[in-house]
Amino acid sequence: MNKISLLFIVLFIQFGFAQKSSYSPYSYFGVGETNFSATADNKMMGGNTAYVDSVSVNLNVPASLSKLKFVNYSVGVNLKNNRYSTQDNNAKTTTASLNYLSVSIPTKRLGFNFGLKPNTSVGYLLESVDETTDPVSTNRYNGDGGINSAFLGIGFELFKNFGLGISSSYSFGNLNHYHSKILTDVELYTRVSSESSLSGLSYNFSAVFQQKFRNNIKIYSSYVYQPESSLTSKNSQSIRTLKLDGSFGGDTENINLSLTGMDETKFTIPSFSSFGLGFGLDKKWFVGLNFKSVQGNGYRNEFMSLDNVNFNQHNIYSVGGFYLPKFDSFTNFFDRVTYRAGFKYIDGGLEVNQQDIKDFGINFGLGIPVGRLSKANLGVEFGQRGTDDFGLIKENYLNFMIGVSLNDLWFIKSMYN
Repeated sequence: MNKISLLFIVLFIQFGFAQKSSYSPYSYFGVGETNFSATADNKMMGGNTAYVDSVSVNLNVPASLSKLKFVNYSVGVNLKNNRYSTQDNNAKTTTASLNYLSVSIPTKRLGFNFGLKPNTSVGYLLESVDETTDPVSTNRYNGDGGINSAFLGIGFELFKNFGLGISSSYSFGNLNHYHSKILTDVELYTRVSSESSLSGLSYNFSAVFQQKFRNNIKIYSSYVYQPESSLTSKNSQSIRTLKLDGSFGGDTENINLSLTGMDETKFTIPSFSSFGLGFGLDKKWFVGLNFKSVQGNGYRNEFMSLDNVNFNQHNIYSVGGFYLPKFDSFTNFFDRVTYRAGFKYIDGGLEVNQQDIKDFGINFGLGIPVGRLSKANLGVEFGQRGTDDFGLIKENYLNFMIGVSLNDLWFIKSMYN
């Protein structure tokens, strides 16, 4: 086992135990804040899924493995700065998280990959103070957790220029929500803990097609479909008395959820379809667009249901591309750097107080060559989510992305004994 393989195993283990990638108040709803998951190089192009080549992997399109010629190790890290604003207050947060981790291996007949990536994240802290009571009371709402997926995908070329793929994901995680009521000058306070452990399987199917036309211009296309699936949620709830420093205050009561049928519930993960189309000159430039349609009525948390929240059908639009001045230049390093840009727009999905929470982001990035085929991908995304009208919260975010894509050759028969 080489050092690179060992490093990825260590990261793989650590990834499953340490994730804190959100402080968004919108992560309170459903299964948390849904991650716009893509590798760093794809994300820098707005999340475009159409482009596929022999040295990189698109984690959202398993059919891309049909084109892979080299063993690929990919890891991505996010550093996100958020500013939250209402009509009365402002706040800032910073989070850092591992965004994805995968190993992709080509063989003579097909390519396959495996890895981990986060699906959703929960992390929020909200407070409201009621000065009309005596003593003054504070309601504090906080939560943490999220859902990760361990995935296995395969892709193969059905015939020239046309590849198919399938991916299976096992999703798992915990969602923890806490409601504390604190009275001024009272030594003890009460906290209601609502905790869920989730797990379930999902699948997606994909296809890619490429074709050269006049002047070596190539058309790229991709299609992904994921049917509806569900997660089983095992729930527990308790009421505890705590001291102001957070230590145990002497009282705990576990609530019997089986009496109301809330001890085990289901989360529906909605189906979606995604279509990507683009064109470009091989190893020179590419521009493309992507359209993803996600069905509604999913992500609803029956255990934590709210009357003013809905999950609706929504669309995700993205446009992006890259430019590579001269991939084989020996005299100018910057000629071998890949320059990427793109944007995304999400037209809703989560509805709070009858208002769609929309998201718009712009991306820029660089693919810096490391050795002959590997790259370090650096990027930045800035955008806005939600609104500060109608009693809601507006998020302005600045997201720094670092992705490393390392390539190696396996299964090569030695020419000499």
